[in-house]
Amino acid sequence: MLTIEEITKLEDFMKLAPEWNLLLKESDSDNIFLTWEWVSNWWNVYGEGKKLRVMAVRDDTKGLVAIAPLYGTERRVMKGVAVREIRFIGTGGDVSPDYLDVIIKRGMEEEVIEALVRHLCADRKWDVASLTDIRADSPNLELLKNLASGSGLLVRTKPCAVCPYIKLPPFWEEYLGGLSANMRYNVKRRMRNLEKAFAARYFLWQDTETLTSAMELLAALHSRRWEEKGTSRSFSTPQYNAFHQAVALDFARKGWLNLSCLELDGEIVGMFYDYRYGNKIYYYQAGFDPEFSRYSPGLALRAYVIRDAIEEGFEEVDLLKGAYDFKYLWTHNDRSTTTLAVGRGTLAGRLHFLEAFEKPRMKAAIKETLPESLLRLVR
Repeated sequence: MLTIEEITKLEDFMKLAPEWNLLLKESDSDNIFLTWEWVSNWWNVYGEGKKLRVMAVRDDTKGLVAIAPLYGTERRVMKGVAVREIRFIGTGGDVSPDYLDVIIKRGMEEEVIEALVRHLCADRKWDVASLTDIRADSPNLELLKNLASGSGLLVRTKPCAVCPYIKLPPFWEEYLGGLSANMRYNVKRRMRNLEKAFAARYFLWQDTETLTSAMELLAALHSRRWEEKGTSRSFSTPQYNAFHQAVALDFARKGWLNLSCLELDGEIVGMFYDYRYGNKIYYYQAGFDPEFSRYSPGLALRAYVIRDAIEEGFEEVDLLKGAYDFKYLWTHNDRSTTTLAVGRGTLAGRLHFLEAFEKPRMKAAIKETLPESLLRLVR
């Protein structure tokens, strides 16, 4: 028989640290954004004003078989109605994780999700669970949908994001051969031109003692690049910077940080802030000196990263959410994530579903049906 402990106190949450990553490795949800290091740092930085609602599931031997990494918050819909919302830890701040999920020991998915749904049905302290960024092919997704719906809860899904990824072959030349002729020519030319024009050096930042300054340089390069373009940027809030300083250091100590640097004539002009976990490299953020933009340092640096990943035996470079054109220069592969909403039949829960799902659908239908002259009158 399974038992569920709902963890609401920080000290009890911290006690899960020794077991967390061990369980994650035994699950089909294993990825960098569900590690203890990512989740606990997120809570430390973004948890203020929110309520821990982590559900730890144990078997008859007291062994940990599942974790639902959740928190509770309150939001307003329909101009003022309070909705008690449950979300994944990691969502709701200005960081952007992918592949969130319930962490379940492999082979126990149905039994665990049945227990979690029963627990939620008996709990009156929530209106809606907004579970974003679940892989569309997650085995937990269909189980959650079907078991929640079968228990009388409101259930809806909608597409969340598209995440391009690069499948890595055994050899660099084989990978280059799979690119378009134009892209293959550009990659070789950019790498060659940089190495001719400058004393070019590609390296990974390894020194944890100076990692703080390296992350500050990444933030500065990122900001300069986007300020020149006149668009919004990351590294723009104290919380975002504090979170990534902390998580980068924890990842570096675990061997999970892949902070790659492009140095030209002794000056770092480009950086990729990636993670290395399991058999994958995860692309997260980047920064470049706009003064060197004519040399395409980003293209060259990404090529160095992919080449090194292949040589080290990695199987994938995950470019994460955002179906941007520049990502598809490197790959034709992508995967999708889904938002799952589960609600109780409370007034607040129903209003949330109306605002989140029905209202956008009705607006789209009206836009398709009404002529432009009438649309201008109702805007």
